[in-house]
Amino acid sequence: MSYQECSAKACGNPAFARGFCRKHYDKLRAVEAAPCSVDRCNRAATRRGMCDAHYRADLKTRAKPCSVVGCSEGVKAQGYCGKHYIRFLKHGTPEQSRASDWGAREAHPLYKSYHWHRRGLPKSMCKEWADDFWAFVKALGVRPENHTLRRLDTSKPLGPNNWEWKESTSSKDKACYAREWRRKNPRASRNSDLKKNFGISIDEYERMEEAQGHACAICLQPPTGRYTNLAVDHCHTTGKIRGLLCADCNRGIGLLKDDKDILQRAVKYVS
Repeated sequence: MSYQECSAKACGNPAFARGFCRKHYDKLRAVEAAPCSVDRCNRAATRRGMCDAHYRADLKTRAKPCSVVGCSEGVKAQGYCGKHYIRFLKHGTPEQSRASDWGAREAHPLYKSYHWHRRGLPKSMCKEWADDFWAFVKALGVRPENHTLRRLDTSKPLGPNNWEWKESTSSKDKACYAREWRRKNPRASRNSDLKKNFGISIDEYERMEEAQGHACAICLQPPTGRYTNLAVDHCHTTGKIRGLLCADCNRGIGLLKDDKDILQRAVKYVS
């Protein structure tokens, strides 16, 4: 098929019909078309002797009314107007599918607390409240300022006899509490640090320390100075734990980049 340009001067667009591009063809039709048959309308007729606007209006008057009671729109498909047809495709029914309290729950001050506790069903909230937000609201009433909803017994779901409003703690007070807790629970604090940083428990650390005779794996000396615990040495590439070292040895191989060649040259250098 040969390419043909629009015959309008200096257009250059491909021809659409009668040697003109789409834009110039529409202009030609508007010039040649008869005026709209509707009184006092000066637009060009496009379909059935009417302009586009009056043609669409005429289609609405000719169309059968939507089969949904109370709807005055014309039928688009399967006996429904456009709105009810789309609703039918999505939900299987043209009727409104939203709950009667749609929007009111999300706007309620207690909804965030309700949603937070409900997400862990069935362990986090009783079925009575999970199924009825307004029963939850009626039982709790108004939330006091700077308070959060908590369970009295964390082993049981939130329910009519297992809830309380607990005063919120400021970030500064939480930090003080955390420092005090670490001071009073050094073993649990150490266990938490080891699990977070190296993936081992305090019991595994103590077994490694016992196997090394409570001494550094390199210098064979116990930790001295302000560092009272042996450091966990691990490969930074694989993450594999190699052993326990004193602070000086651990820092030393780190400064030498854990490189075997550098370490061997260092041995030759000092020997």
